[in-house]
Amino acid sequence: LERAKVLASMEVSQSDNEVSQSDNEVSQSATAADTPTLGSAPSSVAEGPEYLDLATLRTSATQVTQDTNVATASAYVAHALSDLCFVYAAREQTLGAAALAWTRRAEKNAYGEWVSALRMETRLGAGHAAWGALASGSRVAAIASSESLPYMAPVLAQLAARRQPIVVHAAAQSLDDASCVRSDVAGVFASLHSRAVVLASASAQEAHDVAAVAHAVAAAAQVPVVHVTSGAFDADDTNSVHVLSHSQLAAFVADVAATQLEPAEAVQRALSLFHAVSGRTYRMLEYSGSSDAETVFVALGAAAASAQAALPSIMQESRTGVLNVRALRPWDHAELVRSLPASVRRVVVLSATNGADALLADVSVAALISGANIGVCGESVLDASDADIANTMRTALGLETVNEETEAEAGAEAEAKTEETSAIATPDASLDTALALAKRLAFPEAYATQLTARPDERTFAVKVSSLRRMTPDSYDRNIIHIEFDTRNTGLTYEIGDALGVYGSNDAQEVREFCAAYGVDTNALVTAVKDGRSQTRTVYAWLAHTLDVFGRPSKKFYSALAAFATDAAEAEKLEWLTTPEGAIDFKGRVADTVTYADILLEFASARPPITHLVDLIAPIKPRHYSIASSARMHPGSVHLCVVTVHWPTSRGPRAGQCTRFLDALNIGDAVTVSVKPSVMKLPPLDAQPVIMAGLGTGMAPFRAFIEERAMRKLEGVNVGPMTLYFGSRHRAMEYLYGEEFEAYHADGLLTNLRLAFSRDQKDKVYIQHKMRDDAELLADGLLANDGCFYLCGPTWPASDVKDAMVHAFTSHGGVKPTEASKVIEELKESDRYILEVY
Repeated sequence: LERAKVLASMEVSQSDNEVSQSDNEVSQSATAADTPTLGSAPSSVAEGPEYLDLATLRTSATQVTQDTNVATASAYVAHALSDLCFVYAAREQTLGAAALAWTRRAEKNAYGEWVSALRMETRLGAGHAAWGALASGSRVAAIASSESLPYMAPVLAQLAARRQPIVVHAAAQSLDDASCVRSDVAGVFASLHSRAVVLASASAQEAHDVAAVAHAVAAAAQVPVVHVTSGAFDADDTNSVHVLSHSQLAAFVADVAATQLEPAEAVQRALSLFHAVSGRTYRMLEYSGSSDAETVFVALGAAAASAQAALPSIMQESRTGVLNVRALRPWDHAELVRSLPASVRRVVVLSATNGADALLADVSVAALISGANIGVCGESVLDASDADIANTMRTALGLETVNEETEAEAGAEAEAKTEETSAIATPDASLDTALALAKRLAFPEAYATQLTARPDERTFAVKVSSLRRMTPDSYDRNIIHIEFDTRNTGLTYEIGDALGVYGSNDAQEVREFCAAYGVDTNALVTAVKDGRSQTRTVYAWLAHTLDVFGRPSKKFYSALAAFATDAAEAEKLEWLTTPEGAIDFKGRVADTVTYADILLEFASARPPITHLVDLIAPIKPRHYSIASSARMHPGSVHLCVVTVHWPTSRGPRAGQCTRFLDALNIGDAVTVSVKPSVMKLPPLDAQPVIMAGLGTGMAPFRAFIEERAMRKLEGVNVGPMTLYFGSRHRAMEYLYGEEFEAYHADGLLTNLRLAFSRDQKDKVYIQHKMRDDAELLADGLLANDGCFYLCGPTWPASDVKDAMVHAFTSHGGVKPTEASKVIEELKESDRYILEVY
């Protein structure tokens, strides 16, 4: 009867394979067959050998070796340790197939009870059925694609706040527009804001093991746990797996949950006890590689497994290592740094998403807080194979990439391509006539011609609709407000997102360089860039594609030496890359010597443009926090940008992108992209929001305030908002001051604290204002579950933290020895967010 009540309370359609779609949701309804037939006899093996021999696993007292895949390995644990298993598969029909099959055959769990596996709708608010089931005392699990997690995040956040245990086994995959399964961890990052524990696995064995750990952690800490399994490339591969029996799983969870623990302690205890049960060792952060590595690659899940597989061969040529992030939440900045060798000077995060990478942000903040001399950067491995990831690592280390094709395969491919284009002359590496370009336009199929501005990623062409200077002309800081018209472009953005702007090099400087270098700006050049053959004029390559006025690395000096016909110039170029030339090289870096400067300085080194395409780094988008709410400004996106200038021994320099933006006119077209960010409003509208912005760092907070203003107009009860804004002079750079004053007068902006550092004898900064508001900060963050955000330059971060410590210890009842730990816990739960630069 109790089970019937639970099922009756859920909005689960019983129509056969009914799939309903609307503009913003893709739903899948449960079938009648998804409900267990309690009178049927259990089967020892469900359909397909990958579904495991449950009869043996129910009766065995020890581990059993069976062949299975990632999806089934995690589904087995979910089935064994739950009463109800919800499947949120969005558009992927096969996800959760094993659990649904076991339900149809009335297979019992590790506690001797029948399990109901139900396919649920994936839409905003997904997970409420699980909430209802938890309220009835059921053990609940879910199987989902990472594409479903953003829809589930609000419910996960509420479950976390109420300490309700649920395990979501999330496959890092989604469907693309062609309905093909692709790897995707972007949705996983949505769950990071829910305060759920997030664990990752790669292989089928890991999927089984980490799934067991996830259920134990949920039981011990009474929180939601998201278990991320591998994506599209190897999720269906069948391998031998050492599977824990039902009795082992039940006993393991009971042992871990014998003591109520905080999430981090629960993860540590579960990993330790799992080793005792299985003999297999896992850690929250797992380092492998050279003990004296200078470069370490950090990755999650399948990307980490691929990097570890490539490590042995790469270590023969370079001292390096891989840090596998097993636990993305809870996150410990100090532990990450401790897990790295002391010799590390650079960390490369292998990013498996085309948006903002929360792992990259976490690692960057950890390096910043530690004070260690560690540089952090990211390399995309989205949809990359094992070989692609290995070559990404080799490229980052300055090693030659490895082509896995055999000579026979390569030769056969070359012959096939020759046959395909035999009717038309094969394109030359360099095109210098209009006729050659005409061929590509006339025969696009034969030449695989694409007419795109940026063939390497999703971009949008927007037009400038408004541009104004926000500071007086006499002031030495030029801050501009820009609005772009996004109507009919397909561009959408969320609160906290950043706009990537693809700036062009200054036209006059490009022409001057071409004249000095001796090349025709109108000559057509075809070269391979980003794996694609691209045809542009010399001017287009240098103005819009290559960062010719950017700073080169040592690798460029060394490569340029091979082109020098003058022995002395070749020797100096090589010398600059040696330890003996380090001081001179650092001086060039400090003086922002550019690619163009080096090419003109060493006149005997004249690589043709086709080689410069390989030697010079591409112009990368500069990302700026969006300063508007799409709800308040539909069809428009706003930026607040300060232009950058600085003197050098070679003359004044200007920031490439801010110079480009400042020179725009109304109606000019600009290529942009959208990048998600960690700067998100809290999941609940009533949660207090405390914002601290310095200069243009207040841009995302303008968007925050506008978004809550729109929600308030819709009748939503929004929580208090406090803004700390700092700049040098009120009269010169009180950015959006009139707007903020109006929101403050209206009551939406509850507290407006201004710190203009140079308007009085003694300098006043935002940390001073925050220290004065100790009681307000403690009440908002500790008593009312508020969120704190800091955006702007790096330098005040430590002083802001000190102000927080003072608030928590003087008015929050926190001991001085515990204050830093409290702040770290706030960071782990995404309630203390820094976006500093």
